[in-house]
Amino acid sequence: MTKTFFIPNKQSILGEQEILTAKSILALLDGLESHSYDAVYLRQPLNRLEYIECAIVGQSQFLFKVSYADDQKAYRVDLSDLLTKTDWRIIKSFLDALLAYTGTEIEGLDGFDFEAYFQAGIQAHLADTAARFTICQGIFHPVFFSHEDLKSFLEEDGLAQFEARVRAVQETDAYFARVSFYQDGEGQVHGVYHLAQGVKTVLPREPFVPAAYMEQLLDKEVQWEIDLVQITGYGSKPEDYEAIARLDYQAFLGALPKELYQNLDANQVEVGPVSGEDFEALVNVKK
Repeated sequence: MTKTFFIPNKQSILGEQEILTAKSILALLDGLESHSYDAVYLRQPLNRLEYIECAIVGQSQFLFKVSYADDQKAYRVDLSDLLTKTDWRIIKSFLDALLAYTGTEIEGLDGFDFEAYFQAGIQAHLADTAARFTICQGIFHPVFFSHEDLKSFLEEDGLAQFEARVRAVQETDAYFARVSFYQDGEGQVHGVYHLAQGVKTVLPREPFVPAAYMEQLLDKEVQWEIDLVQITGYGSKPEDYEAIARLDYQAFLGALPKELYQNLDANQVEVGPVSGEDFEALVNVKK
């Protein structure tokens, strides 16, 4: 479930007003940025681009999409199904700024209630009882919610709870570990995460195949592992990093002392930084 707004372009006796460039769209609201395209592409009229994803770094927790609908001669703004109250304030300010430029109207805004929209989005995710988690892609990182989390967001302070949970993930200064895959000589697929000595790292409790690999690894059984990486020198060169142990992923999590990690969300933990004797102890964990 997503919400779309349309803002018709200016019309005159000479026809449709010149369509704003993507760069001009961003300039309508102070601090608004887009990383959908390189800067050179942002000089083009918006209708030459599929869409731009926008946010104010430091305030936004989610991106919203802006595009141009040629068939309707209107600017189009698409919301994701779940947003924070701060995100909605930013989007509403952008809509007002675009409206001030066009002098037309915002189609779809009449009768729109953001809190009702948020609750409907939560209810839609709760209806998917087969899903282990609900995953929302934040401005920087994905956020995982359990069904219990989602139910709590329907309570009186649910919107505030939701924003606090999302911010905790987006604003952490920890490194988010990425998984790499390879197939061994016996055809077994391995998914490997990395934990570097002394580096605070976010890891999943339950490893998962990212969307980019789903098609390749469909119906494949994955053996999940983690490399413990020692850093030498200043850590500024690839050769400064050396994997000194590869562990079964669940064995690693089971051996990780509770004081060395904290839960970020329903499926992500913030680990470390782990160093000294604690790191040596993990290196010696047996599968």
